[in-house]
Amino acid sequence: MKRFLSFAAAAALSLTALAIPVSADEPKLPFELSAPENVSMVWLEGNDSENTIEIHYSQNNSMSSWSSRIESEFEKIKEELAADGYDDLWIKSQIDWSIDSQDDWKVNDYWLTEGYDKDFRQHLGYWAYIAQSYSAETAMSEWIFRDMGNIDDPEDRVWYGRHEDGDDYSGWKDVLKEDQYDIIKGEDESHAKIDLDKHTIYARVRWLVTVRPLEGDDIHIPSEWSEVAAIGKDAVKVEPLKEGDVAAPVISDLRYNGEEFNGYPVVAFKLAVDETLAKQVAQVSGTQGGISLEVEAKVQGSDEWVGLQGDWVVKAGEMTSALLQLAEKEKDVKEGTPIELRARYRCAQPERDDFFSPWSETITFGSQEMTVTTATVTEAPVTETTVTTTTAAPAPKEKEEDDKCWLCGFCPCPLGLCIFIWIAIIIVVGIVILLIAIKKKKDGNKKE
Repeated sequence: MKRFLSFAAAAALSLTALAIPVSADEPKLPFELSAPENVSMVWLEGNDSENTIEIHYSQNNSMSSWSSRIESEFEKIKEELAADGYDDLWIKSQIDWSIDSQDDWKVNDYWLTEGYDKDFRQHLGYWAYIAQSYSAETAMSEWIFRDMGNIDDPEDRVWYGRHEDGDDYSGWKDVLKEDQYDIIKGEDESHAKIDLDKHTIYARVRWLVTVRPLEGDDIHIPSEWSEVAAIGKDAVKVEPLKEGDVAAPVISDLRYNGEEFNGYPVVAFKLAVDETLAKQVAQVSGTQGGISLEVEAKVQGSDEWVGLQGDWVVKAGEMTSALLQLAEKEKDVKEGTPIELRARYRCAQPERDDFFSPWSETITFGSQEMTVTTATVTEAPVTETTVTTTTAAPAPKEKEEDDKCWLCGFCPCPLGLCIFIWIAIIIVVGIVILLIAIKKKKDGNKKE
């Protein structure tokens, strides 16, 4: 099921030819394919490797919404693809870069096949970010310039590349100009350092969609490249967001989704992500901060709102929240009781106080029956589940009394004690009897 998003397609590449072009009969994609947006970069200040940069970018709502369906509607999506003549479809991101100018991009034809030729030989080194991960989130990120190899090791293929045995690919030494880096000597190795006070790194991102037909070869469809982002000497500084910049969430289509968490119902709703919010999410992520969603609910007429567990990462499409915390507070909620739900964004930025957006409009729905019979609460996050329906699920059947063991949860609890306690008692008694027998035997031996 995770094949769509894991994108571990090395096996698939062995079936493809070098630089397969976009077909004249370009596949009908189930989403709008457009260039990544809101690209930004931040240096990790040596908290990983000395050169590590985190690059952030966002996707359009059409791609995010389609990908959000994969977990809950996997079989339906497979049917939709099959109806169009396709067995599979996956997306990866690709990150191109240039230093001190925008005329030294690294992309070539091998990027369409993730570096491999028709004989499955590699032709791109570690500097080519050709198969980065993808998710349903509005904004995502990757680390680049993390591993640049060991200059002191002539066998290091990260730095020196490989130029033999059919595999012919460049290392960092081949793609960097000598005036673009300094050599830093360490105790065990030497490595290249790109000084961002002296140099500027430019980057751009695109999506690579691979469609596998029911018959025939894979088809690779690249998006347009994003706008160019920069970090370093000539990069434009971005001002942090301030209170009032982030608008209230826009939520709709609240309903039960048929799932449960710890025995209590889960609700789902749609979150709208407009262009401004997507840009803000990517901008804040690019400063090692984040914008997250907070959801609260209460019984209509109550003055106390209760925070709910559930989806918090901003993405277009379905979000889920569990009613566990509300049930724990109320103890007993009758079927049909009006429940109110609202949401807001929290904005966290380095070295600045967090601030919140205004609350969304309040949405009201009728409760299912919820009765708390135990004080046990599991703090695990809710599994993301997303479907597209607007009809509330029927109320669940009344909960049966729990007549199982209070300790293990499944034994009949003979004479009021867990069977495992009885076993422990028997073992202890047996050991005591054995020790007494041994002692008596030793005492008898001494008398003789």
